[in-house]
Amino acid sequence: MLQRFIDYLRVDRTFLILVFLFTYFMVISNRVRAGMLSWYTFTPEGPIVQFLSALLIFSLLKFCLLRYQFDKQPLNWRHYLHILLIALLSYLVFSNVLGLLIAAIFGNIARNFSSQVLLQSNIGYIVEVVIYAGIYLAYHHSKQAEQYRQQLADYNQQLAQLQIQQLKSQMNPHFVFNSLNTLDELINLDPERASNYLHHFAGLYRLSLHNAEKQLVDLAKEVEFSAHYFTLMQERLGEGYLLQIQQDSLPEGRYIPPFTLQILLENVFLHNQGSAAAPLHISITATPDNLVVTNLRRPKTKVQAGNGIGLKNLNRQLQFLTGRQLHIDDQKHQFSVTVPLVDAGAVCITS
Repeated sequence: MLQRFIDYLRVDRTFLILVFLFTYFMVISNRVRAGMLSWYTFTPEGPIVQFLSALLIFSLLKFCLLRYQFDKQPLNWRHYLHILLIALLSYLVFSNVLGLLIAAIFGNIARNFSSQVLLQSNIGYIVEVVIYAGIYLAYHHSKQAEQYRQQLADYNQQLAQLQIQQLKSQMNPHFVFNSLNTLDELINLDPERASNYLHHFAGLYRLSLHNAEKQLVDLAKEVEFSAHYFTLMQERLGEGYLLQIQQDSLPEGRYIPPFTLQILLENVFLHNQGSAAAPLHISITATPDNLVVTNLRRPKTKVQAGNGIGLKNLNRQLQFLTGRQLHIDDQKHQFSVTVPLVDAGAVCITS
């Protein structure tokens, strides 16, 4: 029972012991200042009652904290002030109602609920809430900030792994060799296509180097990057794949982890086959909250196994940034992936 209560408060036993010691010495200090110098000064019944009041205040604060679902970042001072006010009002109502019931049982309502006594007792309740709420909220904030720093460190590590993986993929000697070989063939066959191919090749690497230092990129820039990448792959693979991007559906002020679309397009190429006679259609659409990549399902007879690290890291990043995951809709004839977008004001965008 005690452990469940501790788990609910998200504190440890050491914290509760320190709070009790603080309560005990605070009660002793008040008794000494009131001139009570006897064995009664050190008796524990007063501190125990005060400690139970502290636990009640902690419970009210925790209940209010649960109403806030700010899992990505620590709460700011406005949130804490709002929580403090709600807990204060709840504690005042509870304490006064409890006092009224006890006074009614012993027939002391007139004496215990005079204007002077009410003023003194409620000022005391307010002081109790401010003191213990300050202790608990400071503890909660430090724990939440520590958790957020760890999440941020994990996110940066995953982002670095993803960026290294994608840069390796683009700087892979095989990728560069195949791209240059394709360019060499196009120079002889069609100089205009070769020039266009070189334009996309340069654009891909320019954006790769630019985006590699960012945690998030503008959605339009990511779509531009994917267009460069798809054009290069289309020249190598032929007209077996067609990409349709609904530019008019792209919302402004939305961000996405870099290389997201490349990962999803690689997944399409890896698992599906297309031909010039029956091209495999891929579409990229967007809503204000999501980006959707959809393709027809045409499974290859032999599929090269992938390690899935890119999708896993991407999913972890999205969970950290948005609290949402990739949504995969795998149907018989169609496959789609929904990527939650990040609002410009929701996170700090790294330049």
